[in-house]
Amino acid sequence: MIVTAALASYAIATENGRFWLRDPSGKLFWSLGVCCTGSGENSVNPKNPGYSGKALYGSETAWSKVAKDQFAGFNTLGGWSDQQFFPGMPFTPVLHLGAYAKAPYNDLFDPANIAIMDNAAKDQITKLRNQPGLVGYFSDNELGWWRESLFTSYLGLPPTAAGKRAIVAFLRRHYKSDFNRFKREWVTTKSDFEDLDGTVRLKPGTSGMLAVKGWQTALTTHYYRLMRDLIGKYDPKRLVLGDRYCQFYYLNVARSARPYVDVISTNLGADWNNGDISHFFLDSLRRESGKPVLITEFYMAANENRSGNKNSSGGFPVVETQVERAAAVNRYLHQISSRPYVIGAHWFQFYDEPTYGRADGENYNMGLVDIHGEPYSELIATFRGTDWNQVHRQSNIDPGGKIPEIPAESTPSLRGWNKAAARVPGKGEVFADLYLSQQKQTLYIGLYAMDFIDEKIYSNAKLPADDRLRLKLSLNGKVAEIRFGGPEPTTAQGAKAEVVSYRGGIRHELILKWPYPVTGPVKVIGELQSHGRAETMTWNATVK
Repeated sequence: MIVTAALASYAIATENGRFWLRDPSGKLFWSLGVCCTGSGENSVNPKNPGYSGKALYGSETAWSKVAKDQFAGFNTLGGWSDQQFFPGMPFTPVLHLGAYAKAPYNDLFDPANIAIMDNAAKDQITKLRNQPGLVGYFSDNELGWWRESLFTSYLGLPPTAAGKRAIVAFLRRHYKSDFNRFKREWVTTKSDFEDLDGTVRLKPGTSGMLAVKGWQTALTTHYYRLMRDLIGKYDPKRLVLGDRYCQFYYLNVARSARPYVDVISTNLGADWNNGDISHFFLDSLRRESGKPVLITEFYMAANENRSGNKNSSGGFPVVETQVERAAAVNRYLHQISSRPYVIGAHWFQFYDEPTYGRADGENYNMGLVDIHGEPYSELIATFRGTDWNQVHRQSNIDPGGKIPEIPAESTPSLRGWNKAAARVPGKGEVFADLYLSQQKQTLYIGLYAMDFIDEKIYSNAKLPADDRLRLKLSLNGKVAEIRFGGPEPTTAQGAKAEVVSYRGGIRHELILKWPYPVTGPVKVIGELQSHGRAETMTWNATVK
């Protein structure tokens, strides 16, 4: 067994090729946690009823006795939990250090903002660092590392701002101090790097997106170094657990974190409401960061619930019944815990959200219990009914490389596909999964890709045709090129590939019908470029 931290604290350990958390006694465990484990609101708002342990049970102490029974089967307190009622239980606080300075859009290089983060670290860590059960610290939660807007925002800072000086210095290096090279890729009325502001716009068909990506790398490297220094200044013994990505990340941002975190963390719901997840998301996160992965929020909601939640604010998987909810969570957990580099997953959250939603409008059936304190028995049985340590210990991922059959009703969506078997392994900057399936000897191609498009970086705030995502495929020598993303219709040229369906957003789901019968092995050669050609991945495999 290999251990990567001092014995007196929680640590990361590896055993038989699998990563684990290890407690101070030396015991290995897969972290199954719950976020927001607390007594909720002080009282019930009759206009928008929510969970209140004090109102239900008379006091927080009385609440904690009930909650401990409902919490049985879990071994970690996730973010924003009241650890004082669970003495000795492993807990993982969220410090929100960058958020105190409104990072990353406020100047992260400004000494005044760094001082704000330093004070926040000192105030929180000194109160926590000697508590038993402290695993480590999340520096933040779901910071907005959106590359295009960060580029124009920092260019829009005042000339004397530290962040403005940093991005100007970066652009001088990137363009070798040649402003004419910059102007070949950018629309601007300015005549020198120092005069640039947030009005610059990208010229279509150029390599300017590489400059945007490069600045994002410089900024996030600065952030992770700063967070490591601030946490280490006040508690050098604990694990640095990352900043909890928002179900999306950029490959280069995860790469920036690599030297500065002990764990890479992300919030991640199921990609499909049956509990399935993509392969690339976690695999690439592990590969780019070089660190074990912790799922810091996962969720599944049902329209059948006792809190009156409508599940209508968008962004989370929803099923109809509590039985379906429990089955989807079970499927999700088996897929997550089977990854040898995933060290745990934390459910969001202990109780349902208020009947008519939180202040931000989120209104989901997220809870282990409803707002009346009654447990969702099917869901809790799912968590308790399996030894997740054992599932992790026996982890084995299907490598794919064969062409399975798909049911007739599943062609418009990847939900029903046997994606583990259908996946064709990719290479390079892997930000997508490619799947091959067949139905009555007809070949279908599925693509599931991650790419956030901010069209405001262009002069007319519209993604140009030349800068759309581009998938080029050769199957047994027949070649097709597909363009997708942005407001224009998806197009396919070359071989007679038919677009069956396309769904955009942060995740892009594309299904093609390939009108050639499957008569033997399929030689797959392909290339996928993200919008503006910032990332490129390839495929070269023979699938039987």
